[in-house]
Amino acid sequence: MKTINIKEAIGLPIGHDITQIIPGEFKGVAFKRGHIIEEKDIDKLKSLGKEHIYIEDIPDEFIHEDDCAVRIAKAICNNSDYDISGVSEGKINIYSKIDGVFRVNEKRLYELNEIEHITIATIVNNAVVSEGQKIISERIVPLYTKRENIEKLERLCSYEEIFKVIPFVKQNIYLIITGTEIFNGTIKDKFYDTLRPKFEYYGCNIIKTVKLPDDKQRIKEEIRKAINMGVDMVVCTGGMSVDEDDLTPIAIKEEIEELIVHGVPVQPGNMFLLGYENHIPVMGIPTAAIFNDKTVFDMVLPLIVCKEKLNRDFFLKLAVGGLL
Repeated sequence: MKTINIKEAIGLPIGHDITQIIPGEFKGVAFKRGHIIEEKDIDKLKSLGKEHIYIEDIPDEFIHEDDCAVRIAKAICNNSDYDISGVSEGKINIYSKIDGVFRVNEKRLYELNEIEHITIATIVNNAVVSEGQKIISERIVPLYTKRENIEKLERLCSYEEIFKVIPFVKQNIYLIITGTEIFNGTIKDKFYDTLRPKFEYYGCNIIKTVKLPDDKQRIKEEIRKAINMGVDMVVCTGGMSVDEDDLTPIAIKEEIEELIVHGVPVQPGNMFLLGYENHIPVMGIPTAAIFNDKTVFDMVLPLIVCKEKLNRDFFLKLAVGGLL
């Protein structure tokens, strides 16, 4: 870039977007890249603190920030699940086209941001996103960078997918509410009213609800009945602790082929249980879900609805930030 006094720049194109900020009112582009400076622009440029401007004079081995932003967006968005904004102030924003869960390869993203001048910011990994939501913003820091920096980024992106939005899949849920006190009507069940709106938010339906006493064999038989029906998800509620009256976790463990976790480093919801039978997730939801707006169940449900197979390592990594 050549630096030129604004009084000598009349008739020349500006080499980059110039930002205007009015605190509490406006932040945006006052002059776009390529704007031909006129006499009438001088006072406004001065009001923006510009006594000099940049005029493009970029050697072949360098790339302008706008062109960098376009190439970065093409490299990191390698499928059609994204809407890509135009370039503004050297920056491009990327939006999800679908409802789902945002997933980022954090190791690869770290490598991209290690490249000189590259900055790519995203929302939190495993965040629930809606259609039209901004999920990525990217740009280079200076007005131009070496061509080799962008080419390195493009190579890294060609090796594997960096970002994806996993779509929700509507599912049929079999809900088993356990507890002798609920079964006998001693106390009113609160699980159904707590869980139903959470399932419906993701487009899922509770196709059957069964209330059972603390009877291990009956709970096992009901789980087997649900599995044989071919439902997408079996959810059991009730006591999930080590109390001798809490038979639900024992029944689940005896009836499923693969136990992933019983007890996780997240609070509330410590005693959450997840396993699989015939690839169908079977969950045990502790009583904490009734009394807290958010538990580990709320962190897991969107991924289950996306048909993600979770493992023990996933739950161990929830410990950081697991105090909700």
